[in-house]
Amino acid sequence: MFDKYTLRALLWGVTAFLIVMLIGERLFPPPPAPPPDSQAPSTAPDGSPTTGSGAPATQAPSEPGQPQPTGDGADDDVAVPDAAHGFAVANEAVSEETVEIGSVLDHDGDEEERTTDEDSYRMHIVLSNVGASVQEVTLTDHLETLEGDERYKLLDVVELADGRLFRSLAVKKINVNNIDISLGNKLWRVEREDTADGQTVRFSIDVTEHGQPALRLVRTYTLPAQDRKSLLHDLKVDLAVENVGSRQYPVIVEYGGGIGIRQIAARIDGRAVDIGLMQGDLVVGHRKRFSEIVKTAQHRTDLYSSDEAQPGTRLTWAATANQFFTCTIAPMDRDGTDSPSYISEVDATQADPSGAGPEAVTISFVTRGESILPGAALHYSADVYIGDKSIKSFKNVPRYKSRNYYYQVSQGYGWCTFTWLVELMIWLLNGLHFVVRDYGVALIILVMVVRVLLHPITKKGQVNMVKMQKRMGSLAPKVEEIKKKYANDKVRLQQEQMKLYREEGINPMGQLFTCLPMALQMPIWVALYMSLSNNVLMRHQPFWFTWIKDLTTPDALFTFSPITLPIYGEISSFNLLPFILSGSMYLQQKLMPKPTPSPNQTKQQRDQAEMMQKMMPIMSIMMLFFFYTAPSGLTLYIMASTIFGTIEQHRIRKHVREQEAAGTFDKKAPKKEGGPKRPGSGILQRIQKMAEDAQKRQPSSAKARRR
Repeated sequence: MFDKYTLRALLWGVTAFLIVMLIGERLFPPPPAPPPDSQAPSTAPDGSPTTGSGAPATQAPSEPGQPQPTGDGADDDVAVPDAAHGFAVANEAVSEETVEIGSVLDHDGDEEERTTDEDSYRMHIVLSNVGASVQEVTLTDHLETLEGDERYKLLDVVELADGRLFRSLAVKKINVNNIDISLGNKLWRVEREDTADGQTVRFSIDVTEHGQPALRLVRTYTLPAQDRKSLLHDLKVDLAVENVGSRQYPVIVEYGGGIGIRQIAARIDGRAVDIGLMQGDLVVGHRKRFSEIVKTAQHRTDLYSSDEAQPGTRLTWAATANQFFTCTIAPMDRDGTDSPSYISEVDATQADPSGAGPEAVTISFVTRGESILPGAALHYSADVYIGDKSIKSFKNVPRYKSRNYYYQVSQGYGWCTFTWLVELMIWLLNGLHFVVRDYGVALIILVMVVRVLLHPITKKGQVNMVKMQKRMGSLAPKVEEIKKKYANDKVRLQQEQMKLYREEGINPMGQLFTCLPMALQMPIWVALYMSLSNNVLMRHQPFWFTWIKDLTTPDALFTFSPITLPIYGEISSFNLLPFILSGSMYLQQKLMPKPTPSPNQTKQQRDQAEMMQKMMPIMSIMMLFFFYTAPSGLTLYIMASTIFGTIEQHRIRKHVREQEAAGTFDKKAPKKEGGPKRPGSGILQRIQKMAEDAQKRQPSSAKARRR
């Protein structure tokens, strides 16, 4: 069976394995998905690109007084000359114009003192008449950094090296009679209306055919009055396509999603495109990371296609998001329900394939082809959630819950722990914070609770280890005698060793109790790491009066210009907490009692014991590297657990010494008549009996050789 060296090696092996699982997502990100099959752009006989109608495409000339083409629909700025099809954009605005709605910010981006009316808004939105788009969104409930009062900007303009600009939610183009008409770079007319229930901005633009009115597009943004208690973070968006002409027009519309979303974590890019698909009565989520989309050859990833989806499957929502914040667009059916039938496809795209980076990743919605009769109109509406990934909101607001927005949070919990355990950790931390008003103190209280719950197992494991060391030392001569006697019969050797252990009241399996407390805490550590990485309530939360200002990031005693270390990567701060953790682990290992070497040990056993002793300081140093860039909250938890564990270990050892002095520590119970007492679990006895029965039915290997 297991000797003490094998068990100790098993302990370190399990520890190393679980640590690797903890950082597996960081060191080994999932491989990028294979690039989707996509058709190459069609070409005309002369090799030039064509439009959907097959006509050669040329760059539409800029009209006098108009701005240079923007990137809002970079693929859309290629259009057929008016003379070729007769369609043209008319009645544009004279110049670029922006409209600000929601909370009021000063010129530095700080939120001004709220009045009664302004308490109803949780975001500041800048709308642009270029493409009827969203230029930027600032969340007034969250700070940009710890150093100032500037609010967090979730959506922003992305400017490419060639000067093109990309904005969020832009109406990229409309396809009429198989002719693409670019709208992402056009100047829409603006109207604004404010009421007690919210603020509304309307953008409009006309499309003519041979100079006669054909279509009118009206893009409406409505920001309802929503205070913090409502748990809402919605922007209502509608696009109406009205037929103002005298004949029927078949149309297809394409519009964009959020863009300009930045990375938050220092070394882990949590940005991703998430979609929710209605399958039956459930909404099932799927994820593509920004890094995967950027690496695809076409810089375009198919997320949903109504032609290829399983019957009954419809798009419910699509989102661009980072670790803590999201811009989620949920198209609405024309009867006000979710999962509209008019969405044909959704793609994740990188606005600049030449290398603008993940900030230029966005999504595009393409509608089905539908015909509009004269005097009729088609509406494409959507609920747009722009805000933090609030667990409370996603689980309590009925429409968020039915759409399964919570998928965006739970997907960040990773693959190496249980979702329910992460949720329990978040619930406990939030509950303790409600009482003590400090997440750092809440973490330390959580350590104490876990240690108290595991104390019986820890004590039993420590006592069993001491007993095992003492008894194994006294039994060493007998074990060596058995090994010599049955050196050629491995089965009989195991049987005799087990028999000796039973007679002396030793259960080798009991040594596993020593590993059990750490094995039980490993999932808790992983769950805590995931909760720190996904609980937006802990963002920018400090630890009491210490230098730790944000428990979701490294503690950063002081910062400096970034430097790149070989293999490890870039660091830009001196983090003290990992050094304290490494030192406390080394101290705990030094205080652990070393087993008394047996005079009957072989050279191999002595070398193995020496190697294990040398491995302990190395493990402490490894912990320093593993946790140097980890969230300071996780490092604080493990450090506190190590310190409390050292105190607990000291008290258990003191109790053992007191029992040894009194002569009551390892006093064996008298044997019952009819045979020796068989301690240990019933399972172990049954396994041993099965082995003995098998031995009786089959001749041993030694007897077989003699025959």
